[in-house]
Order: sequence, then structure tokens, then C-alpha cells
Amino acid sequence: MKCPKYHFDNPDTSPFCAECGTQLFPAPEDISVSHTETLETSKEELTTGSTFAGRYEVIEELGEGGMGKVYIEAVNDEIRFTSRKAGKTKL
Repeated sequence: MKCPKYHFDNPDTSPFCAECGTQLFPAPEDISVSHTETLETSKEELTTGSTFAGRYEVIEELGEGGMGKVYIEAVNDEIRFTSRKAGKTKL
């Protein structure tokens, strides 16, 4: 990989130029991009024991705020805190 500042040759795995210390960036074709997926869910409330998006098991609801609710969920036996944003219904 060439240094963008002084054009020194560097190993492809080096994050910085060995000669001048300039940060090296991979070529655009070498960058892997992952896309997020928006999951459509039903309007039903999540309850303890229910499954969300086919893989998140709701363990407990921790609280609720202006932007949504916070849950403890399990994915593949891994417990984690998550939040789910639910749009407010206008009257």
C-alpha cells in the first residue's frame, strides 16, 4: 500500500506509513460494507416470553420513555439490554 503523502511502499496490513506515520486507508474496492435491515413488526405489544423478529426473546420490560421502551432480551442464550422505538399514535 502506498503512502498518500510521500508515496512510500508499505505492507497491505499496515495501518500507518512506516516512514512518516501517515494513516493508510484501504482502496475503496477493498472496503467491506454491511447494510442494516429495517424489520417490519406487528403493532402488538411485546410481552415477557414473546419473540421479536424471530430471534429476540423478551425477558423483561425495564422502562418506557418518550421514544419507546427498553427491554432485557436474549439472543442465542446471550442476555442484553435493548431498546425498541415505537411510533406514537396521533389522535
